[in-house]
Amino acid sequence: MKIVIAPDSFKESLSAEEVAEAIKRGFQQSIADIECLLCPVSDGGEGTVDAIRHSIDLEEKWFQVTGPFGQKEAMRYFQKGELALFEVADLVGLGKIPMENRNPLQIQTRGIGALIRHLIAKGIKEIYIGVGGTASNDGGIGIAAGLGYRFYDRDGNVLPACGQSLLNLASVSTENRYEIPEGVQIHILADVVSPLCGPQGATYIFGKQKGLDPTRFEVVDQGIQDFYEKVSPETLEIKGAGAGGGIAGGLCAFAQANIVSGIDTCLNLINFDKKVLHADLVVVGEGRLDRQSLVGKAPIGVAKRTPVGVPVIAICGSLAEDLPPLPFENIQVAFSILEKSEPLEDSLKNASLYLERTAANIGHLLNMRKI
Repeated sequence: MKIVIAPDSFKESLSAEEVAEAIKRGFQQSIADIECLLCPVSDGGEGTVDAIRHSIDLEEKWFQVTGPFGQKEAMRYFQKGELALFEVADLVGLGKIPMENRNPLQIQTRGIGALIRHLIAKGIKEIYIGVGGTASNDGGIGIAAGLGYRFYDRDGNVLPACGQSLLNLASVSTENRYEIPEGVQIHILADVVSPLCGPQGATYIFGKQKGLDPTRFEVVDQGIQDFYEKVSPETLEIKGAGAGGGIAGGLCAFAQANIVSGIDTCLNLINFDKKVLHADLVVVGEGRLDRQSLVGKAPIGVAKRTPVGVPVIAICGSLAEDLPPLPFENIQVAFSILEKSEPLEDSLKNASLYLERTAANIGHLLNMRKI
């Protein structure tokens, strides 16, 4: 029996690779003749690069950039020939910012622009960037700064490249801006369709989880709106530009990047369509499967790319009440690994064990079909 195990990460608990390994151990306990092919995936959020590097031969490298609070910091990226991948969460991810410092208007993302310039100088022609999981809400001003743009208040003072500066911005200098060379393609891996501004934009949808006070949503949203009306009005119309606190919008406006489906691009890069050939079963999963998962998230993306006739099951941390009745989107059945009512901290800590037990139980069910 050939099982393709293609889960996303369980946020704050396990990487996609760790989830896949736990599920494999469970199946091996209960099914004697089994071949498990591990294909950890991601949809553009935090952990995307780690999921992809598991399946293709990428070389890990480091480059020193400006960190989230202006300090120098080494940032990793991965390279193969003229292709490079990195994710902004490695520099400004929520997990890298202490709770007491989580002010999304003060966090700088200019290091991302500097890394792009470095990669191009090294001869990279195709760059993939995961923008999920950030702690910033700067509307893309940091990307612009990293690519040479400068910002001034009404008195001509230079403003730092952070979200707070959008509220005091009077003028923008493009004198030293960096032009992306012809032949270089930059792709943004995104799993959201939020625009930069408005009720469904970066600030209103994601600001609170980054630590932004809801009473400031309106003024911050307006600051981003005013900025782009000055420098790139067309970016305000791009679906997905609000990803990464507006980093996606900044990449579109100042680095001529394009937004692509995170999960489909991941599946293309790891050659999923070939790996799933002749599979008897495909297993997907994520920390919480809910209605939002139906819009561009990893489990649904994998299920849609699975050949007709190959059953797909989901093993998840939890299942939301707002899910439609099964089967849906090519997923035949879904399991939650939660065994008992317990504090969230304990569930996160025990996730690997629970995954293993759940997979083992599913294996026993599959064995019963043979009786």
